Amino acid sequence: MKKRYYKREKLRDIKALVRRAGTLYPDKIAYREIGPQNQIAEYSFSRLEQDVNAFGTKLLDMGMKGYHIAILGENSYAWVVSFLSVVNGVGVAVPLDKELMDKDLVKLLHKSDTDVIICSDSFVQTVKNILPECPRIKACIVMNPVEEYPGFFVMEKLIQEGRELLEQGRRDYVDCFIDREEMCEIVFTSGTMGVSKGVMLSHKNIMAVVYGALSLVDPGGVSFSVLPVSHTYECNCHILPGLYCGVTICFNDSLKRVVDNINLFKPNITLMVPLFLKAIHRSIWQHAEKNGLEGHLRFGIKLSNLLRKIGIDLRRIYFKPILDRFGGNLCQIICGGAPLNPDIAKGLEDVGIEVMNGYGITECAPLVAVNTPLWKKAGSVGQVIPVCRVKIDNPDIEGCGEILVKGDNVMLGYYKDPEGTKASFTEDGWFRTGDLGYLDKRNFLYITGRKKNLIVLSNGKNVQPEEIEDLILAKLPYVKEVVVFAPGSPEDDQEYIAAYVYVDEEYLNTREITDYKGRLNEDIKILNRGLPSYKRIAKVLISETEFEKTTTRKIKRKPVIERGIENA
Repeated sequence: MKKRYYKREKLRDIKALVRRAGTLYPDKIAYREIGPQNQIAEYSFSRLEQDVNAFGTKLLDMGMKGYHIAILGENSYAWVVSFLSVVNGVGVAVPLDKELMDKDLVKLLHKSDTDVIICSDSFVQTVKNILPECPRIKACIVMNPVEEYPGFFVMEKLIQEGRELLEQGRRDYVDCFIDREEMCEIVFTSGTMGVSKGVMLSHKNIMAVVYGALSLVDPGGVSFSVLPVSHTYECNCHILPGLYCGVTICFNDSLKRVVDNINLFKPNITLMVPLFLKAIHRSIWQHAEKNGLEGHLRFGIKLSNLLRKIGIDLRRIYFKPILDRFGGNLCQIICGGAPLNPDIAKGLEDVGIEVMNGYGITECAPLVAVNTPLWKKAGSVGQVIPVCRVKIDNPDIEGCGEILVKGDNVMLGYYKDPEGTKASFTEDGWFRTGDLGYLDKRNFLYITGRKKNLIVLSNGKNVQPEEIEDLILAKLPYVKEVVVFAPGSPEDDQEYIAAYVYVDEEYLNTREITDYKGRLNEDIKILNRGLPSYKRIAKVLISETEFEKTTTRKIKRKPVIERGIENA
């Protein structure tokens, strides 16, 4: 019988987490990042604890107790210090998406009642532009300035002044009591189908996720941070668990250099969204095909999989040239944020990179379930983490319905939105995720679609667009992105299913496929033969550009569908 959970210590709050890391791993490297001259900067766990205490002490000295403090910038050590300093005794952190337009930043700053902005050098001009529209902002702090900015405080100088205050015996920050039930963070949802909501999280919510994640996953060694740390997935499922386990986290500095930086830092583990995994899988096979090794790779995988059935695992040897292209040490990817094609996961596992798929939602801080080396099922998003319960609301004959969650990880509510909060919970306190799925007898969770995306036809049939999208992506390798929707109206007898696709031109060009529109239409006709009549695709639309995405690389369905309807 396999052990179900890893044994972990339940910590009261994030402050205790930082203190524990500084005590257990004082001289170990906590973070590595690429500096402005391409040098690698390193920061130990004891340095992190010292900087957090110093910065927090200085912020209190500046009268910022209880302030809502926005953080805007790239993944960096300074970002982590800012976040930890604010939540551990100053006020409420408001992480902002660095991809947002100025007008959207202004809306969120107003919506969150932000008093202070901490930004990286890259966003100083952005902050200057929006300040006239944000009269509530009392101060701006720049993390890593390359020059002097009048009116901006410099983070490093504030940290130094905080150190001096600590040396003088100032203890109000270090010794402050953390109310683990109170809001410590307002994090905005991605808003793929509508307006972003301000999710209120507490230390209790966040530490429940840290405990729950580490009960099922055992990270170690060196990890690679590529997803935006402003999102709960990266922050609460990667950065904070890294503190518990003493993992060295290396920050990626550009999406254009992900593979280069993986080779530079040589991580053992990383967190990614499915889009990255798909790109890695595609590059492996394109490289093999380009070098005439596609047949050799297929044979090697077949042989390796046969040996694994009898307990002999030689993947790290057989596929060393492939693994060396990704740093040589990468052995595990935890994947979430969007549905993952099981064939992609299996394809990476075949060559020695284990994929642990999971499921979460911002309102659950965000983790709900995850696969693990202890317990894993293909097609599932894993077992429900031990800090919460899941049930299926109003299941159909196949057991599928809306996923409801209750537990310590569930948010306090939406900031200044009592009506939205009330609508998101059942009368007996279960949070409505809006996602559709089912649980099997062993508590493994399966996601089948999004309630808001569900297409309800006039004949009473329901179509889950994700099901058809997954089929297209699995069967048509030249389709890079696809959104399935119903552009017509049942009232005017124009109801039909359409597929809006973005094709991989590089794939088509290497195979000398010129009439890709004709090829696509023919392939869709073949796919339709295996679908019930009400699910068949009646119209195919082709986008000339990639689809709009959030910074966690989820497709923004609403603007894509609107554009598709215009072209239908």
